[in-house]
Amino acid sequence: METRVFKAKSMGEALRQTRRALGAEALILSARTLDDRSGNVEITAVGQEKNKAKKVPPREEPSDRDSGTDAREDVLQMSIEPLREELTSLRRMIRELRAVADKEILPGFTDLRALILESSREQESGRVLGPIYSELVERGVMPDLARDLVRAVEIELGLQKIDRHDWLTLARGLLRNLLTEQIALAGPLVPGDGTRIFAFVGPSGVGKTTTLAKIASRMALSEGLDVVLVTTDTYRIGSVEQARRYAELIGIPFVVADRPEMMESALRSYANADVLLIDTPGRAFENEKVRDALKDLLVAPGEPVETHLVVCATQSPAQQAASCSRFCVFGPSRVVVTKIDEATQPGGVLNIVKLADLPLSYLTAGQRVPEDIEVARTGRLLQMILGPAD
Repeated sequence: METRVFKAKSMGEALRQTRRALGAEALILSARTLDDRSGNVEITAVGQEKNKAKKVPPREEPSDRDSGTDAREDVLQMSIEPLREELTSLRRMIRELRAVADKEILPGFTDLRALILESSREQESGRVLGPIYSELVERGVMPDLARDLVRAVEIELGLQKIDRHDWLTLARGLLRNLLTEQIALAGPLVPGDGTRIFAFVGPSGVGKTTTLAKIASRMALSEGLDVVLVTTDTYRIGSVEQARRYAELIGIPFVVADRPEMMESALRSYANADVLLIDTPGRAFENEKVRDALKDLLVAPGEPVETHLVVCATQSPAQQAASCSRFCVFGPSRVVVTKIDEATQPGGVLNIVKLADLPLSYLTAGQRVPEDIEVARTGRLLQMILGPAD
């Protein structure tokens, strides 16, 4: 095989020279117009010289017109060939990219789509639940507690296949159900099963004495029980006289017992009484010595004592937390919330229930004896925490 270069005035002439020299089977490597402004063209071809090629039958020489057509077709073929190769390469790249997309990219887009949908749903739930969170905080629920409640509702919402226009209604319903499940109620104080002594502990000023008087009045006057009112609070000025005055109005015995031996004597004196209600000093909240003395008093009877923690609804969450923490040494089994009528943020009752981690027995509102006390009910608590039902 031999590579030759042919120059001519026209492409047809150059091709004819190529065929004459190398034969019809010659392979054209390149064709170009020369830059010397002569208008000449140049063809580079490879093939076998005619004098070395196999003899072939003579063929009719094409006319100038046919030669021009053949030349144009050859040039077109040469210009198309690189494009064909490039298209083949592009097709191969597309197939490879499609394989990569199917394996790696498309799953990612699926995850992204799910993430976008989830984000959109979260934004929508945030639009709905944000105001509910704000309402809880405005009504006195601690922010952390309100946030936990909203998150729990959000999780429940995520499991519901509903129209988003119904989210607000459903969210409020879910919140009510959630609170109903979380708030434990103890019911009224009922003596029995070997328990007849009930002590009420809590800081000064929360209304322990008045609460005892209300409960004593109901038991004695409405239920016909033999009730004794006992006070151990000789620290606060006027506390003994206040308790004595309530006992006289109700018409029940009153005992002062600020030492273990006095408590034991009171228990012996009223061994047949149905109920003994014990008032305690609020100073136990801040004085370790008084707390220890009170613990001694509560074990002095030698029989079970059921202790109730009294917390005020008007206290700040920090004060409520301190009350629950410090008075837990007395092992309270129930909690009473007082002064709900004075609370500017009645939803704070939920803080007390959560901080005390005790079932709720009574709510008190006002100073009237025995009217201003009620057994804690779910509907009443939900109204305090969430406001009136729609």
